[in-house]
Amino acid sequence: MTLTNSNNSHIATAFQIPNLLSTCVDACQRGCMEIRRVQAAREEGNGRGENVFKVTLKEAMDPRSALTEADVAAHEAIVGALGQEWGKDLVIIGEEDGDDEGGDVDEGGENLSKKLYEPLKRDLFDDDDLGTLLSELPNVDPSSIRVFVDALDGTREFVEGRLSNCQVLIGIAVDGQAVAGAVGIPFPDGDLSSEPTVVYGMVDVGTGVVGTPLRRGPYPLDHHIDGVKYPRPHHATGDSSAPVLEACRKGVVKRFGGSIVTYGGAGNKILAAALGEVSCCIQHRIGGPWDLCAPEAILKAMGGKMTDLFGRDIQIYRDNAPSRCSAWGYLASAPSSSSLSSGSEKDVFHEALVASLLALPEVQEYKETVVVDDEKVN
Repeated sequence: MTLTNSNNSHIATAFQIPNLLSTCVDACQRGCMEIRRVQAAREEGNGRGENVFKVTLKEAMDPRSALTEADVAAHEAIVGALGQEWGKDLVIIGEEDGDDEGGDVDEGGENLSKKLYEPLKRDLFDDDDLGTLLSELPNVDPSSIRVFVDALDGTREFVEGRLSNCQVLIGIAVDGQAVAGAVGIPFPDGDLSSEPTVVYGMVDVGTGVVGTPLRRGPYPLDHHIDGVKYPRPHHATGDSSAPVLEACRKGVVKRFGGSIVTYGGAGNKILAAALGEVSCCIQHRIGGPWDLCAPEAILKAMGGKMTDLFGRDIQIYRDNAPSRCSAWGYLASAPSSSSLSSGSEKDVFHEALVASLLALPEVQEYKETVVVDDEKVN
């Protein structure tokens, strides 16, 4: 196997997914630490009565487009280190990628490929059972791999101080399908009191955790525990007031009972389904593939199921993805959600969920506006 590149760092002509996933976990931890560093400085500044926290809106008047120092610092730490570790053969696509032709640059304008980073760990799984399973996987042609990075999923929540909603997402797609990923939780207890948690996994292989032990699932979050105010099962959505999402909220409760609970961040919603905190999560649109790749892989590795709003496989990871597929949203159902239906397989509940939503006039109308003629769903 040839291991050379112009920067004298090691790259492989055929990638070993376990090694790649290991470096993604390590990079995810680094991203979490950058976000925590910014939060610590923010709290220290607040204690002195100084506002050291700066926020930029990528789209004026839209708080969901917020960009902070934490986004940029985490992005640099992750993309820079992964790029150095694997070289130009690895295609990395991040939410905060620069638009200039020179590639990703840091805040000072320096190209990330010219900076030096501590080498990432390729052997995090060597001594555990999951590592044994991963080691049996065949190598993969790097041309078929895409790594999607959302260095701070839940930036709006970070700005608003709802830290438990924030995550770092690094997903691996092969041939247009999410296969593995790392989901970092910078603030497991909603503050700086505990070190980060990173959940990682690969579809059809399994999942694991590094850092602070995972304290979530399969029970509801503390603020949703009131069974009178939030009868179970719980169905998660964001706080959008879009007519199609309002209709989905009413439709899922009418069909399956329970109540709607609000989660911030795409990764946070999907992880909630993967861990069994909610029966499903519903969203009518996403920002990009970096929002979904890592959490979809974790969800499926845990036995859950995910499609777009219309019941089809997620298509946004493909190089030739349909132009409007970010408006197709997603449906994610928990591994245990089959208990809500008469069947014993996870597909039964998910298919019933899809059917109940497609029967809604608002969803049919929305479908007509976001799916072009050659992409129509039944």
